[in-house]
Amino acid sequence: MLGLYIHIPFCKKKCFYCDFISFAETGKITDSYIDSLIKEASFYLNEKISTIYIGGGTPSILTVKQLNYLVKSIKQIFDISNLEEFTVELNPESANDEKLNLLFDLNVSRLSLGLQSIYDKYLEELGRLHNFNKFLEVYNNARKTGFTNINIDLMYGIEKQSILDWKKTLKKIIELNPEHISLYPLTIEENTVFYEQNKIVDTNLQRQMYETACSVLNKNNFIHYEISNWAKDNKFSKHNCLYWKNKEYIGLGVSACSYYKRHRTKNTIDLQDYIQKINEGKKCFIEEEYIDDILYQKETVMLGLRLTEGVDLKYFDNKKEILYKYLKENLLQIKNNKISLTEKSFFISNPIIAELM
Repeated sequence: MLGLYIHIPFCKKKCFYCDFISFAETGKITDSYIDSLIKEASFYLNEKISTIYIGGGTPSILTVKQLNYLVKSIKQIFDISNLEEFTVELNPESANDEKLNLLFDLNVSRLSLGLQSIYDKYLEELGRLHNFNKFLEVYNNARKTGFTNINIDLMYGIEKQSILDWKKTLKKIIELNPEHISLYPLTIEENTVFYEQNKIVDTNLQRQMYETACSVLNKNNFIHYEISNWAKDNKFSKHNCLYWKNKEYIGLGVSACSYYKRHRTKNTIDLQDYIQKINEGKKCFIEEEYIDDILYQKETVMLGLRLTEGVDLKYFDNKKEILYKYLKENLLQIKNNKISLTEKSFFISNPIIAELM
């Protein structure tokens, strides 16, 4: 299985918490960028891929013409005969009916909608450009168009957000009956508006919100299959599961990462540099590393422990003392010959995973 990730780095406006590489969208530079994406894709001509994920940035900022050209070109370059999942991220303010119809006609099978909150006051606090009613309009129109696999992104731990607000948010989203929900704590990263404003987060409150979500979603038949992700009817994100299972994938676009033929690479973060190098027929890596067996094992443990199914016991032969300690504390468990985190330890998983690598 080989995944394909395509990065669209353009946004109308950068959210106040976002530290991703993104740029103001203009028609001319966006057209040049898409041409470069297609040229970079041609470096991997006829590779057989099982998943496609178009993320950002804001993929839905592209015009209908740009989306159509990009997707049709990608399908011609790669072997998609065994394609299992095709996801596109959408932001409500830029996802209209024409784009939804096009994506459906292009056989996009899964949408990921960036909501973050049902409360307009928190959306404004985060610097989002939509309100909740606009999200509902896009969500309902996506259903009418025929989409049967939709993820909703939510954020918790926003300044002044209460546990009651969070419970009402979860209840409202559950009523919408999405197939998938992703939950992320607000983090304050360097080079963001929130960082410059010296914002802080209450990690104790975030933990309470996380535990509340675990309880509420479990009672409503959502399967908690990864630290931040829940799904109904086993509609796990197949593309993201490739990452967590340490499978290979190709990343196209500025700042995109790849894990391909045992090499981990990262593209340049400079938009003009990316376009220039690709147009010259050159790779534009700023980082490259060969993944030997030792590093592969460490990364398999690090990534795989994010999944509730866990990691095969064979990877822990030299970590038995640490395993015993965490098993005794009910922070790890053994099921089906695999080691996994318990729900008790999900929110504090990073130091545990670090010890087991």
